[in-house]
Amino acid sequence: MAPKKHSGFMMFVNEWRDRNAEGRRMTIAQAVSHCGSIWEKMTVQQRGPYNSGAKDADVRERAKTERLNCHGQAVSQVELAQREAAESLMHMKRTIERIVMDAKRSHDLENTKFVFAAFNFFTKAVNADIYVPAEFAACEYSLKEGIRSIYSSLIDPGQIIFGQGSDAKHHSSTTHNLPLPPNALGEKNMAKLYRNIVGYLAKCQGDQLIVFTPSENITMVKSCFQYLACEDEDDARDGGQRIQVFDIQYLLFILKKEVLDIAGLPDESINKFVTDAFFTKDFFEFTPEIACQFHEENDRTKYCTQSMVTRWAYTFSDFMCGDLAITVQPGKHIPPKTKPSYRIIPSDASSLAPDSSFDSFYSLPGSRVKKENQSRDTSPTGSRRSVASSSYAPTDHTAFTADLNEVGEFPSLGGRRPTRAAGVSAERNTGAWNLPRHSRPLQKLSDNDFSVNGTEKKNQK
Repeated sequence: MAPKKHSGFMMFVNEWRDRNAEGRRMTIAQAVSHCGSIWEKMTVQQRGPYNSGAKDADVRERAKTERLNCHGQAVSQVELAQREAAESLMHMKRTIERIVMDAKRSHDLENTKFVFAAFNFFTKAVNADIYVPAEFAACEYSLKEGIRSIYSSLIDPGQIIFGQGSDAKHHSSTTHNLPLPPNALGEKNMAKLYRNIVGYLAKCQGDQLIVFTPSENITMVKSCFQYLACEDEDDARDGGQRIQVFDIQYLLFILKKEVLDIAGLPDESINKFVTDAFFTKDFFEFTPEIACQFHEENDRTKYCTQSMVTRWAYTFSDFMCGDLAITVQPGKHIPPKTKPSYRIIPSDASSLAPDSSFDSFYSLPGSRVKKENQSRDTSPTGSRRSVASSSYAPTDHTAFTADLNEVGEFPSLGGRRPTRAAGVSAERNTGAWNLPRHSRPLQKLSDNDFSVNGTEKKNQK
């Protein structure tokens, strides 16, 4: 609602009441009636100070009132939230770059450990970023050793947000298919679960607790950590802020750039869009036996958090292990049932040949991993074979080798039965197109063949 504007006349009335004892004894209505006749007799110059004072009062009033946007939100609050989000994003990027660069300077990038984390949730609050967790998984990963360990647990929050039962049922049936509370599975003690997660992360990383998850899930993962931390008295004060959640896709981009720099390979074609596209392809989406028992039995492995973090680790290995000439191990870098057929060759001039490449979707010509068996494709990603190593020779099917002087080389019109004339060879040129065998010599065609009237005469005869 817009604030009321001040009036020059009312400014005069208030001043008159303050200066006259008689006016102070009057009510507002009586003072307005008495000052009305005085105001009418005043000139424009006499009214000027009061009108200016009214405008000044309007300006002061507007300065006190908070401006709102079209959604009814305070503009200053929205701008503050945007600045905090930008600062948080910048802090996340600088921290990821610092971690990778420190590992590179210490010549230990392939042994640097990262923790990938994922949550499933039952429902979300309507007007706030509050998620009720349903499942959690995390894995410890390094380029050299692959998946070092996995922590996974189902979560039973006991209850969901009031009025969100229908939304929770729909979300569960279309994604992870976990039973809703009070029939939910897994850990019921949120404080104990949170302490176990913090203990696992501290064992993997020390005092700095950082997990990586896709950019679209960062808000959800932070909210789930805060939900668990609220039940823990030791961590309730910081609201679960001990665990920092960073973007795994930005980590993949920075890590790929530095890996190519270490390997001495060109990185002009690598940018954030390329690495994001590679990550979102999710080549290992249908890999069996990497999800938890519940989702394996219910055929929902795609939505299992344990399967998610495992697939992310396989994606990192597929994208970068070939550049560092790291031997991939089944179950660590690639799915356990994949039989690799790669051999590591020395880092010499021959290794930079155009046909040496790691068999992944975005293979680079300078990689130092070669395939041993070119007759079959056993790529861990199940992707298409590398074009450089393919022996496929395209065949030109556009050449017409038929003899134009041979009558039998042309198909008949309308699919009529063949009426071969005597002396017309039944043999076809071996290089000709595979034309229909019901061809008819051209000299046997007449106008009656294309005339409706001629056809009727033949029928009458």
